[in-house]
Amino acid sequence: MDMKRLIDKNLKAFIGMIAFAAVLVLAPQPVCAQSLAAQLADKEIPVSEFNGINVSNDFEVSLARGAYGVRLTVDKDLQPYVEVYVKAKTLYLSFDEKSVPKEIKKLYKGKGGLTPVFRAVVYTPEIKSIALNDNASFIGVDEFLSPEFELTAAGKSQVKNLALNATTAKIILKKNAQAILSVKSDRGVEVSTDGNANLKLTFSGNELAVNSDGSSVVVASGPCHSMNLFTSGSSQVSVTSETEKVNVTCEGSSKVILSGKGDNLTVKGTRSSSVDAYAMPFNEVDANLANSSSVTTSVSRRVNATLVGGSSLYYSGSPEFRIGKIVKSTLAPYGTK
Repeated sequence: MDMKRLIDKNLKAFIGMIAFAAVLVLAPQPVCAQSLAAQLADKEIPVSEFNGINVSNDFEVSLARGAYGVRLTVDKDLQPYVEVYVKAKTLYLSFDEKSVPKEIKKLYKGKGGLTPVFRAVVYTPEIKSIALNDNASFIGVDEFLSPEFELTAAGKSQVKNLALNATTAKIILKKNAQAILSVKSDRGVEVSTDGNANLKLTFSGNELAVNSDGSSVVVASGPCHSMNLFTSGSSQVSVTSETEKVNVTCEGSSKVILSGKGDNLTVKGTRSSSVDAYAMPFNEVDANLANSSSVTTSVSRRVNATLVGGSSLYYSGSPEFRIGKIVKSTLAPYGTK
């Protein structure tokens, strides 16, 4: 009898342990382990008139045409620390991370930590300037008209897509910024890149001007009257266009690749830079090359060449030559390269 009671007692204890474990497994999890989507809050924010946008931190911004306004979607715990305001006709979107309490910051740290969400849909009838910093990302839903437009992007910011019709457009990409743009411009488009910036540009206009440095990459396509390209560092610029005049200054170990059709090419190359214009036939080429710089071109009418210091000019076609001087350098048909 004592043995039977002992067995019954142990059995009840074991069943109790199983039941307790089941309660632990099925019990609701703490807020910090729940899905972030359940904590998001939407808010419509009325703002005064603006024509510029400045975005920082991890904001994801969509731009659409409409009456001035902002629809904000952020985590409820972080909403009090989001800053949205207009100053000097510029809309600012940022996050005051320093003011966030430690207990809230802990929710977003470590393995399994929450991923904060900062999203904004911005409505405006016009846009003149966009400035992006940190990890901000930007996308244009509609095409915008602008008399003068300027984009400045730095840090790891991104413009995923933006279409503009502007009198003039200026694009500045720094550090690791990336952008995909479509710009129709009456006067032209001016581009400046450095660091590891990356730009993909579709354009039309009177002039395309590019200044690239560092390890930046520019890929552009579209018609224009003239192009002015300045490259340095180890940057690379590739342009596909139907144009009349192309001026190239190529320094360092930078590279320019041209395709399409042109009338006149003027190129100045130094150090170990290179210009590949074989796929853009020209009527005339004026080349002034030094050091180990090189040019490959297709030319039908005339070549004016000054080559010194181990530089090289390879050509296809049957042009006439006007030689300034050739010192320890190469002027030869393309097939002999």
